Amino acid sequence: MAKEFWWRSVNSGSAAEKAGLKAGDVITSFNGERWRSLGDLRQRLAAQNEAKTAKIGVLRNKSEVTVSVELPARTPKARKLMQRTNI
Repeated sequence: MAKEFWWRSVNSGSAAEKAGLKAGDVITSFNGERWRSLGDLRQRLAAQNEAKTAKIGVLRNKSEVTVSVELPARTPKARKLMQRTNI
């Protein structure tokens, strides 16, 4: 069963904001698959080497919603720093 991870805030101008994610959204899936921990979600993000978009399932106001997030291009430095989840 997936852990719940909810947004406390969404950074202005971020890929998450552009995709329509909002504070209070609960992430339930990444590209249609449930995830087990925040580390698992980070690994899935890091594995998106060439992908330009990802489908994020969220629970918002007791309804399941899927948003398409345009992933920013990663630089070699960003790959090394993928310790934080920035989508």
